[in-house]
Amino acid sequence: MKKRTKWIIGGVLIISLIVVGSVYAFQKGNVDGVWGNIDPVQNLDVIGKIGENPGAGGWVGAGENLRTYNATISRNPNICYGDPDGSNPFDLSGYTGSETIGDLTGLGSHSATCNGNDLIISEYVHVASSGQRAIEIYNPSDYAISLLGYKIQIYYNGSSNVGRTIELTTNATLPKHDVWVVSYTSISGVTDQQTNNLNFTGNDVVALVRGGVAGSDYTGAECDNWATGPAGGLDPNGSPTAWSQDDPGVQTGSNEDWNQVRYGRPEGQGSCPSTTANFLKQSGFGFDGAMATGEDYQKNQPFVLGVFCHYNNPIYAQTNKGKLQSVPLNVTVSGLLCDNGAEPIGSDSMTFTYYMRLDETTNTDVELEDCPYPSSTPCSDAVFVSQPPASQQFTCDYGTSQVKYTIAPLGFMSRNTNGTCPAWDATLAKRDFISDEGTTNCGCLYGMITDTIVTEVELLYFNAQPGDGVITLQWATATERDNYGFNLYRATSEDGERTRLNEALIPSLVAPGSLFGAEYEFVDSTAEAGVQYYYWLEDVDIHMLSTFHGPVGAILE
Repeated sequence: MKKRTKWIIGGVLIISLIVVGSVYAFQKGNVDGVWGNIDPVQNLDVIGKIGENPGAGGWVGAGENLRTYNATISRNPNICYGDPDGSNPFDLSGYTGSETIGDLTGLGSHSATCNGNDLIISEYVHVASSGQRAIEIYNPSDYAISLLGYKIQIYYNGSSNVGRTIELTTNATLPKHDVWVVSYTSISGVTDQQTNNLNFTGNDVVALVRGGVAGSDYTGAECDNWATGPAGGLDPNGSPTAWSQDDPGVQTGSNEDWNQVRYGRPEGQGSCPSTTANFLKQSGFGFDGAMATGEDYQKNQPFVLGVFCHYNNPIYAQTNKGKLQSVPLNVTVSGLLCDNGAEPIGSDSMTFTYYMRLDETTNTDVELEDCPYPSSTPCSDAVFVSQPPASQQFTCDYGTSQVKYTIAPLGFMSRNTNGTCPAWDATLAKRDFISDEGTTNCGCLYGMITDTIVTEVELLYFNAQPGDGVITLQWATATERDNYGFNLYRATSEDGERTRLNEALIPSLVAPGSLFGAEYEFVDSTAEAGVQYYYWLEDVDIHMLSTFHGPVGAILE
């Protein structure tokens, strides 16, 4: 029996403009966007603060022997998610320190009272006298994880640049609730899966990451190219003024031309493009930043960041590894003024990074009604935009207080027939950019200045209600940062094998930058009477990182 699914919108983004007793408002100048390198390395867990050198004693916590220099620290059993933000002050409160320098009694095993969804650092060893170094990595999930694409990166002496990268392996899988040890030299009595000259001091940052070039599941897009131009005008399809293979630096800092990133072997071509004509046959993204208008903007008032285009051309790509999946758009907003008329502290120019994730659908043997997005020809593709990192904020000084702001992307609207951007209308705007096959699709990207930093998915409730022959699953969110959608899983015991209930990802109903969440409902019509069921909710972000919630239980009488 086919499952019945119902989604209910529970929050609508409504932005109102209220000016109270102030002659000032925020101002901005030109907006320019350049495409970054297709190399989506993602921090999973970071020990230390990137760019900071804490000194010879390392980072120190509040507890006894809680430090990173000449010490052993172990993750507390109630911690199953890493600290991926290497820009924040390092917090050791989730660790326990050993009284013995170089204590290795717990190395090679770890236990936890919770479940996570990706690898974390569970133990860290630094011994100054012997040079012994070890990092224990733990799989807190209920499934085995391939170590392909996972790495340890080390930042030396307060540098903001990676000084050494050590890949875990390319041919092993880490079972659920098991560990993988990386060390400087072999350690007697410890199952030492890898020794690879792991050299760091207690004041160096150690990060567990996933992705990147060498040995990764995703090594970038096939035949990737960057370009600047065409200059001026509203047509994104003209010849670029310059393009280069593998060099994002070819893009200019001007907002008066299109900056582009493209990929793939053009249809009918057996090799990567060597001419401008073939470059223009590739698929990819383009962005033309907005010119300064001299307008004032209130907090949370939408404005145009620029025009975004998806060049949706036929290409050859043998596997998903060869397709463009995610690429950063680094948007620089110049001429910023705070709403008291002063420049932000430090600079009136700020760069915000928005990751654009492409879901390139297949068109082989797919009926139109089975396309995942609204389509009128072969299945359309979709593009999702992320929020900027929480660290990318500008600060306004109000004398007695300082407030941090960011520019959050809101979503897309269609251009006017003359190519210009309309005024923002929340009822017409789209959270996702749906792109028709075989053509260039463009839309206006809007943002707003806000002091509210939307966090990851904040779940208000998740419950299971038995009813007339079905079990209804309901959940609601307060916020959904960069959320792509949800999956639901069912098992007949808390540690039993989980089966996914939904055939396709349940899409998020929340627009990027929204300060609101939404309500959702799913009807499980396959439940059998008298069986105790357990349900889990998985939220998946646009980078395909997931978080599990639950379980909740229900019995159908």
